Amino acid sequence: MKDIIFSKRKHLKLLLLFAILLSALLIRLQGSGTLPDGMFTGSDPYHYYWLAQIISEHGWLPDRDMSRWLPLGRDLGQSLNLYPYALAYSHKTIAFFFPKVSLYHVCLYAPIVCFVFGLGVLCYFLYRTRGILFSSIFGILIATLPGAIERSSAGFSDRDSWCLMLGIIAVTTYLISLQTHTQRKRILWTIISGFTFFLGGHSWEGFGIFLSIILLVEIWRFLTSEAEEYLWFYLLWMLMFVPTLWLTSPAYRDGWGMATHVAAFMLIPPIGFFILRAFRHLLLIKIEKFRRHARTVALGLTLIGITFTLGYVFSQLNTFASTTVPLSQSQLMQSVGELRSADFNYWIYRYGSVFLIGSFGVFFIHVHLREKLGEIFAVPACLWVITVLFQDKLDILFRDSNIGHLLFLGIGVLCLSTFLYLGWTRKQPIQHENVAIAFIAWFFLWIALSRDALRYDFFIGIPLAYFTTEIVTYIAHTLTKPLKWKQTILIPTVAVFIYIVILCFPLLGGHGLRSLGTATVRKPFPADALTTNTLIWMKHNLKGNAVVAANWSYGSTLNVIAKVKTIVDQDHYIPHWITLYDRYIHGAKNERDVLTFLKTHDATHILLTRYDPPDSFLRVQLSDAFMPIYPQAIFADAAVKLWEIRYPPDIKPNPKNLTTKPSE
Repeated sequence: MKDIIFSKRKHLKLLLLFAILLSALLIRLQGSGTLPDGMFTGSDPYHYYWLAQIISEHGWLPDRDMSRWLPLGRDLGQSLNLYPYALAYSHKTIAFFFPKVSLYHVCLYAPIVCFVFGLGVLCYFLYRTRGILFSSIFGILIATLPGAIERSSAGFSDRDSWCLMLGIIAVTTYLISLQTHTQRKRILWTIISGFTFFLGGHSWEGFGIFLSIILLVEIWRFLTSEAEEYLWFYLLWMLMFVPTLWLTSPAYRDGWGMATHVAAFMLIPPIGFFILRAFRHLLLIKIEKFRRHARTVALGLTLIGITFTLGYVFSQLNTFASTTVPLSQSQLMQSVGELRSADFNYWIYRYGSVFLIGSFGVFFIHVHLREKLGEIFAVPACLWVITVLFQDKLDILFRDSNIGHLLFLGIGVLCLSTFLYLGWTRKQPIQHENVAIAFIAWFFLWIALSRDALRYDFFIGIPLAYFTTEIVTYIAHTLTKPLKWKQTILIPTVAVFIYIVILCFPLLGGHGLRSLGTATVRKPFPADALTTNTLIWMKHNLKGNAVVAANWSYGSTLNVIAKVKTIVDQDHYIPHWITLYDRYIHGAKNERDVLTFLKTHDATHILLTRYDPPDSFLRVQLSDAFMPIYPQAIFADAAVKLWEIRYPPDIKPNPKNLTTKPSE
């Protein structure tokens, strides 16, 4: 009878988790009905749809895409394209059973499926480690946070949700492997985690951040251990993705541009840490003196590893400026809205009071990790979060953003130093210690990136919800503990009441009031009818070899909707070309410079869009070399214009228009 009751309770708990996932799915479906057929809510989704179309038609991607970045074409060996492969082959599988489902439908709803699946994995993991109350509150928070909705809704078919799903699977399976004592099961979970890192490494150049989470967990274990145990499990995990990524992707062997540092972030750190662990293992075996100071040896080796890492970063600052978005100060990167810094109002709008409560939860966890010494961490961590929340105010206060950046980095170094000290001096482990360290690392790493590029804030919802749930459940336990009456009923009741206040009370952020609106507010891209009609007109009236020069944000949209070739796009494959486009098209001093630039890139047409500057050279009176073709009836007053280029005989290509770097 007890087994039957226990089984029913377990099924009810799983049913509750399923209901949470269903609510997350339904919220993110809200905006799908407002999208016109064939359209998405941003420019990047068209990019992945375009690649998925090529894969669906040919079975694979060519080495170079000759429909973009003409006349050179886009080198696809320097990009990580697992996501469009997943889209294309998912469609082939689904269409086998449901022929009416198109590739567009798969791309449209893929973000929701990926996000909900990843959330399901994480909720089930927390259910097994922290219980159903913790898991359900966490799940509802993630399901309703506006910051976690925007990039996982229908139509925003970027790879963010895909990468988040892989990151969740990679991190949780590794944590499960650390909790597993059965050798066969631990091998299985280790292999799954390593293979998922292999998939993530083929999906996104920034996937090394998830790898860093695991490495920080391992550093903590390294500092708190007296001897090396199960080193070969770490070696197995590392072998699943380090050599395989190097062998299967040119970006990891000889990457350049945006792929310059992918090997340094994904391959070198796990190898370097393995060398440190193996070296300590040899020292402890060979020299008895070191056995009595194993943790001090670990601390010294860790500091040596960090020193080499910082040395590499500082030696490569000049390349980071052009290849790493958060450190870039280029005019192009500053013009990209999603790469700008966020202010206090942005954080509160996206996450309500969860941002503040979750941030406090990080300090709360550290108090428990090391009793009184945990309070030491609370001070620099609090200052560090302040530099994120009030970045705009600090820049005004210091009248120099560089001082704010230095303050942020300095406090970050202090936080890391305190983290190492806490690990080195920790005496007794606490329950779920590795899980707590993983979420602390998740919080600090993604917050650091989000500070200078708000697009990364999509990934911070996970740790914010985790630490907010930690606070909610702790308060519920504390308030009900003196009553000593039906704790199993009182604790969930109080916890749910606190959650509802956080979710709905406007003075505490009330993020739940914006959940549905966030899913429905996104408009189709392009948002205006004139641009859309122009693209459709091009599809039906321009020949297949037409090459249209246009603002970079319309690149993939022109490929997908207009079915034409382009010379620049939002992929930022050669950022300097976008700079040259602005210089020789919009900032031209004479028409000859414009025509020479277009001739060099084999352009047959040029499109003036709403994104182009009001003082663009294209807005002056042009010669007969620019033949107006759309919209003909109102061309003079139209906000969007398309010209056919008729080059005079004396216009020749100029190689300077194909330079890829400012210094060339």
